[in-house]
Amino acid sequence: MINLDLLFEAGSKAGLTDMEVYVVKNDNFSCKVFEQNVDSYSVSKTQGLSFRGVYEGKMGYTYTEKCDDSSIPFIVSSVIDNALLIEKDENEELYAGNDNYVSLNLYNESFNEVSALDKINFLKEVENECFALDSRVKSVDYCAFSNGTTEVALKNTKGLDVSERQNFAYTYVSVLVSENGENKNDGDFIISTDFNDYEPKSLAKKIVSAALSQLGATKVKSGTYPIVLKNLVAGSILEAMSGIFSAEAVLKDLSRLKDKVGTSIANPLITIIDDPHLENGMGSSSFDGEGVATFAKEVITKGILNTYLHSLTTAKTFNVQPTGNASRASFKSSVNISPSNMYIKPQQTSFDEILQQVSNGIYVTDVQGLHAGLNAISGDFSLSASGFLIEDGKVTKPVHEMTIAGNFFDVLNHIVGVGNDLDFGPSNVGSPTLWIESLAVAGE
Repeated sequence: MINLDLLFEAGSKAGLTDMEVYVVKNDNFSCKVFEQNVDSYSVSKTQGLSFRGVYEGKMGYTYTEKCDDSSIPFIVSSVIDNALLIEKDENEELYAGNDNYVSLNLYNESFNEVSALDKINFLKEVENECFALDSRVKSVDYCAFSNGTTEVALKNTKGLDVSERQNFAYTYVSVLVSENGENKNDGDFIISTDFNDYEPKSLAKKIVSAALSQLGATKVKSGTYPIVLKNLVAGSILEAMSGIFSAEAVLKDLSRLKDKVGTSIANPLITIIDDPHLENGMGSSSFDGEGVATFAKEVITKGILNTYLHSLTTAKTFNVQPTGNASRASFKSSVNISPSNMYIKPQQTSFDEILQQVSNGIYVTDVQGLHAGLNAISGDFSLSASGFLIEDGKVTKPVHEMTIAGNFFDVLNHIVGVGNDLDFGPSNVGSPTLWIESLAVAGE
């Protein structure tokens, strides 16, 4: 590994003032099973670092996967060249660190005892269970397991020196079912670094039941309906819109929340939390991409927008404290802004109670086309959807080939019920079930 003291020394001699190194190491495993055979198998180890420094008042960036001392001259010269190309000062600065970093338990040592064979055998068992449950299961079309470890270290010449290690593991399985020429598929995740959570029978039953329930789907008449969004669907839509809370997006006029802090933007039922210390959260970390100590915050409280998500740069522009939401997608990325673990706060109402209050409407369990059918700036969306009718307070017939349309900002103000069933799925953005007063539905 590169000697960071030598790197900082070389940078200083070349005229760099403040300097920072961001190092990432990844150790990943993945495998897939198809018809009881290992369909793919991969083990990989990668590492890389990004380096940034101030030259003549401007911040330059570079990165490399060659993490040894021989790369030091290239790294330093690249940062200087990059800084010279910048036309104006972007108000960037390096962070000296906090005194109050929270210690998080993000690494499960016991998962290291789970062998590759254990994971493969688990997948084979799930596949067998799916076929054994019902003759209408024609294929287990995706059956995969992945896990890995990520180590992040951040050090600069202002005294910041933080590091963190976390591991992750998940499986995803989907099935194809068929009856009378109609095909439907469904799948589900387990996300946990406790291998005891990977129970083949319960996972298979959940997936097969969900797929079979869609058989016999019909179309609905076009019209305006009360809509109940499945928790995972609501979370996916919130995730697609989460960029509106970025202070950087606000500064670039890419968010309709400009000048909205302190005002009502949602029904009072809605509180949105960003919690980087959430247990088992996919976005949990004690420090952000700039080394700022993270903390939980309510972005929206009972419909009122409290804050944008800030980096050091945007916080300085808005004359507020940073929120610990600076992020880096990888060591190759510059600093951006993103949520940690963002979610709509669940209420006390159960799913069944929501159905009873709705009485008649549509329960949407899946949407397609979030990237193409949703405009993250205007909030307008038109999404292909499927789900079930709600009749007399109960989920009844499956429905498909419909489109739901509306505007995200309008939806925030027309949510009239929030469930108690918060779920993140395979994401760092989650939601409970949401009852929307009405949406336009295009069917037949």
